[in-house]
Amino acid sequence: MDSPNVARIVGGDMTVSDKIRALDAEGYPRADIARVLGKRYQHVRNVLEADKLHPPKEKPLAADPSPGVQDAGRHFESSQRLSVEAGGVVRLPPELLAVLQAKPGSVVIAEVQDDGVKLFSNGAAWDRVRALVKQFGIDPKRDLVAELIAERRAEAAQDD
Repeated sequence: MDSPNVARIVGGDMTVSDKIRALDAEGYPRADIARVLGKRYQHVRNVLEADKLHPPKEKPLAADPSPGVQDAGRHFESSQRLSVEAGGVVRLPPELLAVLQAKPGSVVIAEVQDDGVKLFSNGAAWDRVRALVKQFGIDPKRDLVAELIAERRAEAAQDD
């Protein structure tokens, strides 16, 4: 198990069960998976056998080392199971971060919807704002902020 894929999978930020699935998808025997992950054989077997009865919605990682925005969607269906850590921290797996084009220090926009929360990349959120502005027939080159500030200053000057 000296493959670079093994090091990427084992060192990745995914759950132990997802690592088991990914290594199984790479074709490694259960005993080797258990040894590399430091888990009992029975644990590996239970995860893989349970998947036969109730397949997970997400698929194991593919062999390519760094999924991009275009191909990240093939690693999972439409949902991921995420854990909430102490302090309300939710860690996003690398595949979702790639889809969101999120890197350390970047901004991700969360929108509360009726049945949950939807995450957008900062660029996608701006695209939605531009479409909304265009929908109302406003020239996108028009500086609405500067106009608002000028209006407020004029109102303040009248009040004085």
